[in-house]
Amino acid sequence: MGRMGSTTSVRAREMRLVLVDWQRGGLTLREFGEQRGIPVSTLKWWRRVFRDAGAAELHGTAVENAVEFTEVRPPASVGRTPAVLEIVVPSGHLVRVPAGADSATLRQVLEALRTTC
Repeated sequence: MGRMGSTTSVRAREMRLVLVDWQRGGLTLREFGEQRGIPVSTLKWWRRVFRDAGAAELHGTAVENAVEFTEVRPPASVGRTPAVLEIVVPSGHLVRVPAGADSATLRQVLEALRTTC
């Protein structure tokens, strides 16, 4: 059976951001949908699309959407500071930026996310 929906389309990226907003709030999916004017059936459908895509990746059936992680170690001179800014990029990735972050490094991270997603 084929995949029920693409997770790489513009609409999918928009809906991923919508679902990220829902997950951050304290509302039920129904309440969130009513506030946003989005049918709960639409939200449930997209939630299932992303859940199924993630399960398929775990089982090796959706290699084109595979995620690759790279560890980024901060220099020893950088102390731990709480994030003061959160950026959600169109791919749905969340980047937490601490106070005093190096803007050149942040640019590189955002560019890497833009070109790989």
